[in-house]
Amino acid sequence: MNELIVNRNWWERNWKWLLPSIGILACISIFFMITGNATHRYVSVLAQPALTNNALEIVKKNNRVVEKLGELSPVDFFLLLEGDVTYSNNNTIVALTVGIRGTKGKAKMDILAHKNGLNWNYQKITVRIKKPIKETIIVLE
Repeated sequence: MNELIVNRNWWERNWKWLLPSIGILACISIFFMITGNATHRYVSVLAQPALTNNALEIVKKNNRVVEKLGELSPVDFFLLLEGDVTYSNNNTIVALTVGIRGTKGKAKMDILAHKNGLNWNYQKITVRIKKPIKETIIVLE
């Protein structure tokens, strides 16, 4: 009895996993080419947690915000992604919008800050509440 053994080449054996892998890598590369600058901005804010944490501490002292939102939870990565970050003047001035959540609801916190050495000086902090009634609370002017 003659049996014919067919040796398949490398491409025939591996194309089923290679093509999807190349496609996924291409999508990831295109994503980072399109949003590379935006990704860098969010990462730089994450690398400086004092920027949002100190602003949140200032907001927690405002009675009107506490009345509307309740006890505020710390800002995490996903709340940061809900907002927007704009740097200017060689990354020493930042305009940041970040989501904040409390026990009674959620809102957006707008921050305008200037970096002085290692510290951030806050020029303006406002909290925008959308539900149940649109309201803007100026925490720091």
